[in-house]
This record gives sequence, structure tokens and C-alpha cells, in this order.
Amino acid sequence: MSSKFTSYILYIVFGISVLVALFFYASPATLDYDALEAKVESLKAPVQQTTSAVNDTINNDTEANDSTSISQIVPTGGPDQTPPASVNLRKELTFWEYLVYFRTDIGLIWAYILLAIAALTAIALPLISMATNRKALLRTGLVLAAAAVIILISYSLSSDTPIDIIGYEKFDNRDPVTLRWVDTGLFSTYALFGITLLSILYSEISKLFK
Repeated sequence: MSSKFTSYILYIVFGISVLVALFFYASPATLDYDALEAKVESLKAPVQQTTSAVNDTINNDTEANDSTSISQIVPTGGPDQTPPASVNLRKELTFWEYLVYFRTDIGLIWAYILLAIAALTAIALPLISMATNRKALLRTGLVLAAAAVIILISYSLSSDTPIDIIGYEKFDNRDPVTLRWVDTGLFSTYALFGITLLSILYSEISKLFK
């Protein structure tokens, strides 16, 4: 029964993955995607233009009269004008346009869900097996030890050098702790990918000599 249930789950996950992939590649063809991009740019343009106008006003005023305080400069449109709010694309676009425009985000979210499923499966199955098999417990211990070694090596290779990103005004890219752990995650991913690839090659080559 459990085997059939697992098979059904796998079929469902595979089916959703196929649908997400098809949606990512085929959905732009269901509408004029260039027009959609132009529409989104036009919706965002007022915000960008207003911000640019304020910056230009500050620069021009500073050059014309250095004694004028920047704090006295107000945005174009009068002192009562409030800064423009960010555009809510969900309200401005149709449901299908919104999905198509953010199809990359949808694909990434599904990838995170698959990663979570894989992680939970990798943790749950060994725990079930360990409950009845001491050899499985030993193997799991070795796997965890190897994972710890990979993480330690990845951490030692990581860097906390700040990253300069053009147009990014926040400071999340300069926190040394965050930067180091992001590097650790990347190096660990590369190491696991390499180990997986080598194990597949070893498995296929060893079959040739049996």
C-alpha cells in the first residue's frame, strides 16, 4: 500500500513539474509578450521618472546655489506631494498576464518546493530505516559526518568580501555573516553536485565489468 502511495505522489510531483516547465516556455506565446513588458514598464515609469526628477532637482540646485539646503528641496508638484507608491501589478494586470510575467518566480517557487520534498524524504527515510536496522544507522552516521565535513570545508573556502551591485541601495550584500554563509551554501551545492555526478558515472561504469 505504501509503495503505491509513494508512486502516486511521484507521478503527481512529476506531472506538476511538467506543467510548470511547459508554462514557463509556452505561456509567453499565448499573448503579446513584448506588449506586456511595455505595459509593465509604462506602469513603473511614473515612479522612476519622479525619482529621477527629484534627483535632478537636487543636483541642479546644488550646482546653482551651494548655500541652499537639500532638505529644503521638495519634489516637483508642490510641497504637499507625497512620494509615489510602488505599482501594484496584481491590480493593474489581468490574472493571466500576471502569471506569465512572473513565470520565472513561479518556477523558482516550485523548485524550492521540490528541494524541500527531497530534503524531507532524505531525512525521513533513513530515520524509518534506522528504527529497525543498526547498519542503516551506521551508514546514516557516516553520511551526516561526510555532510559536516563538506560544510566545514565549504565554510573555510567562503569569503565575506562585500559585493558591489549596480542599482542596489540596501546593505544586505555587505553583511559579512550573510556573505560567508551564502558562499558556504554555494560551495556545498557544487560539492554535492560533483559527488552525485561521480557516483552516477561510477555506477554506470561498474555495471560494464559485471
